[in-house]
Amino acid sequence: MMTTSLRRTDRALWARLAPAVSLAVLVTVSHATAQGGAGGPGGGGQGGLSPDTPVLAPTQPGVNGPQGPAADAPKPKTPLPPRDTPRAQQPGQEAGGAGPKTPLPSRDTPRAPQPGQNSYAAQNPDWPCVQVKVASLSYGQMWGGPPLEDALKTWRDDKEVADLVSTLAARRTSMEDAKAAIDKFAKRAGDDADAELSKLFAGVFDEINQHRSQIVAGIERYARKQRDLSERIKQRSLKMAETQKDMAAQMSPEGQKEQEALNWDTRIYEERSQALTYVCESPVLLEQRAFDIGREIQSRLSQKSQ
Repeated sequence: MMTTSLRRTDRALWARLAPAVSLAVLVTVSHATAQGGAGGPGGGGQGGLSPDTPVLAPTQPGVNGPQGPAADAPKPKTPLPPRDTPRAQQPGQEAGGAGPKTPLPSRDTPRAPQPGQNSYAAQNPDWPCVQVKVASLSYGQMWGGPPLEDALKTWRDDKEVADLVSTLAARRTSMEDAKAAIDKFAKRAGDDADAELSKLFAGVFDEINQHRSQIVAGIERYARKQRDLSERIKQRSLKMAETQKDMAAQMSPEGQKEQEALNWDTRIYEERSQALTYVCESPVLLEQRAFDIGREIQSRLSQKSQ
């Protein structure tokens, strides 16, 4: 009876352990099959592959394997040359040197003219403007109508033309008002519109050109005064540096008077220098106005006069 009881106990224990044992056996068989063991399908096959499929030999870890140091380091496509190999010539380097291909000019080579420092400005020290000095304009630059030689001499004899010239040449007259005045003048002229319009532009050009020439001459006088004032400031500063070497001389009535005169001259010089830019633009603005008015008058000429 004891034997029978032991058998019943073994059966009950086996019934409990059978699922776990079966699962362990299944895992072991699957692992052996994946490693190409004898238990795989096909009787001695390579992990489920056909017998003819080549199998790579396993790589030992640490010897150029997937986990070795050589696997982590990037391999260059092109082998690097030795350190002692001469380097190829680089762009901008001469053979055997590191200088530029084009040799630098010598120190004595004349420099190219810089903006505002052309040869004309060097020959005209009285002209302080960046713009090139043009003392007088030529109407051929802005007029494509009939010749104006005779009209330039006779336009003042026509009172209507002379009155309109004064209005058009004035900078306070806007271009809109100038266009309206030219239209009225052309309609009143009738059949003689071409001759009258040519006379009108001759008067406008003559008036603007004379006014512009006066401004150019005034700029030259302006520059000469500035140069004289600069020289006076320089000489006065040198004199004060020699005579006022101590505080007592500087605080004396004579020293204070000299300092006030120097400050006044310096202030005038600086204010004139700041206004020089606007003064130099006046001839350019007058030339542009003559061109605009000439274009408006010429657009109202007949085709035969153009």
